[in-house]
Amino acid sequence: MTTALDSGDITKIGVGATIAIVVIGLILGMIITALVARVIILVIVVALGVFIWQQRAVIQDHVNKCELNMTFFGVHLDAPDSVVKACHERGK
Repeated sequence: MTTALDSGDITKIGVGATIAIVVIGLILGMIITALVARVIILVIVVALGVFIWQQRAVIQDHVNKCELNMTFFGVHLDAPDSVVKACHERGK
């Protein structure tokens, strides 16, 4: 014999469904927040890596051309004496 749902059962199902939706929403919110944060951190780290690599390449290019007036992240760099000497000898 089957029984129909009464109003008390419908209320219990409604409360249970509401609680389940809230819990699922909170869990998804935490997962998405963590994922977005990780993606943002990844983008920042990759961008900094590319910027540092580019700065390093510029410094190396300056040294190869004996242009010893250079900066790295806005800090003036002085070439070692051995590099200055090698540039002067190569220029003669």
